[in-house]
Amino acid sequence: MKLKLYITAFLYLSIMIFAQKKTFKCEKIYDAIKLVDAKKYDEGIAILKECEKIDSKDITYPYEIALAYTYKGDYKNAVSQLEKIKNYENIHDSYFALLGNNFDYLNNPEQAIKTYDDGLKKFPNSGKLYLEKGVVFEFEKKYAEAVKTYEKGISVQPDYPSNYFRVAKMYMNSNDRLSGLIYGEIFVNLERTTARTKEISELLYETYKKSIIFESKETKKIEFCKAVIDIEKFDKTNKLPFCVIFGKNFIIAMMDQNEFSFDNLSSIRNLFVKEYFNGDYQNYPNVLLSYFKKMQDNNVLNAYNHYIFQMGDSKAFESWLEKHETEYNQFVEWYTRDENSIQIDKKNVFISDQIR
Repeated sequence: MKLKLYITAFLYLSIMIFAQKKTFKCEKIYDAIKLVDAKKYDEGIAILKECEKIDSKDITYPYEIALAYTYKGDYKNAVSQLEKIKNYENIHDSYFALLGNNFDYLNNPEQAIKTYDDGLKKFPNSGKLYLEKGVVFEFEKKYAEAVKTYEKGISVQPDYPSNYFRVAKMYMNSNDRLSGLIYGEIFVNLERTTARTKEISELLYETYKKSIIFESKETKKIEFCKAVIDIEKFDKTNKLPFCVIFGKNFIIAMMDQNEFSFDNLSSIRNLFVKEYFNGDYQNYPNVLLSYFKKMQDNNVLNAYNHYIFQMGDSKAFESWLEKHETEYNQFVEWYTRDENSIQIDKKNVFISDQIR
């Protein structure tokens, strides 16, 4: 399972070469990568070694050789290959990620962590290296360290999706579901229409379903997060935990509903945004909720709320879509414009300690 996770990530590294505008002195590199992708590792490696002789200063060729060894499962040769090029001037963070991963495959997580840390000294804003480090902690069952590491990756590179993906799943399986919901929804807006997006879409829906409780028409509860306030020590001039603010507005938004359903969840969220922006947003800003407001102002929030949870109840989504095709198409047209993507930077990034 772990290997599958890493290999999936590695595939993107080779694909990047095809997207580069860079011209290679050895054009056979493209043939080599196609062979490696076809699992003809030895043939691909042989061509890459020829390319390395033609242009010995380009890190791409030895890096791709190491990557091919990794696919092949020859981790010792991959490490050996990578260590030969550690002093190249144009080294990148993917080098440290690949080297650390191979140490991990060789059952040496300590050396893997050291490698990622070495990389972070050179690339302190690399979300990728924090991701890989967090994965090692997670598989070592050092969950607190994993969460801390993923969140550090988010704070230094807020637009890198994978840290959101990993930490969202961990939080949605904890008492702090709200952090998981926020991280997860930011993720599906940063990385759209992938298998991982579908996974998180379903998990978001199921987490809302677990967190919204209709005991009766008179009794309704939410279980998104826990906030403890010491009344004796509380200063009224201090801000309340975001957990309290979110919960207050969400409870108000669900007062007219009596059961959980796909359509009702969308209605609750539509009203929630209105309640939150009646005043609380000024003292309790949140990048995801600001994005909701932008959609609401452009009359696409309702369609978005159906779109984002479609994997949680695909039949309900299809039923809604049959009746609201025009509304959905208008949303898609708006949502797919570059200028309407979610904008996250170090100034407005969400980190879970804002919840408590």
